[in-house]
Amino acid sequence: MFRIYFDENEGDEQGRYDLGIPGSLRDIEPVADKLSDGMQVILYEDGTFELEAVLEFEPKYNRWMARPLWDTLRRFEVEEMPPAAAK
Repeated sequence: MFRIYFDENEGDEQGRYDLGIPGSLRDIEPVADKLSDGMQVILYEDGTFELEAVLEFEPKYNRWMARPLWDTLRRFEVEEMPPAAAK
């Protein structure tokens, strides 16, 4: 399954995520010719969580959209960074 970056703030009124943003396009470019409507992919955002989604090509915007499958959501623990040393 292909992994594609997404931004949870880039959703549409149908509950899909817009994959026309730079991070998504970077992941899509090497596999663009292998994508198809209805294909399942893994969406990820900054290492904090990922979930599976179904791809839908939106001709109105000429780009891929992803319909999330929320029952596949996986969250990851993010290690806290130590405070910067005082100078």
